[in-house]
Amino acid sequence: MLEGCSDANWISDSDETKSTSGYVFTLGGGAVTSKSVRQTIIARSTMESEFIALKMAGSEVEWLKNFLANISLGMKPTPYVSIHCDCQSPIVIAKNKTYNGNNRHIQLIHNLVKQLLKRGTISIDYVKS
Repeated sequence: MLEGCSDANWISDSDETKSTSGYVFTLGGGAVTSKSVRQTIIARSTMESEFIALKMAGSEVEWLKNFLANISLGMKPTPYVSIHCDCQSPIVIAKNKTYNGNNRHIQLIHNLVKQLLKRGTISIDYVKS
């Protein structure tokens, strides 16, 4: 089963204004891909930096699912990939049917994550950190 974890570190360094996103995906218990990178936009809160990390992980899921569909591993295609997140607020916002408009600068990211959820590409699950 393909599954992953997504996390973000909201501006931990006083000299830096951008957060760090990271993810790791495992298949059969072994890591198949991981990434840690400075975010390209400035997040105004922990929730926003976690949401940006979820979008980055969701994009990787799309690539991984396409890659795995093109190679023969003798396994059934996964209907969705579970992404574990240690922050509840981006999960609630991603699953909310309406967009409140308070965070317009991340509206595109919000829409991309909601699309992945709606299509059944990903599911987002809360895990304690």
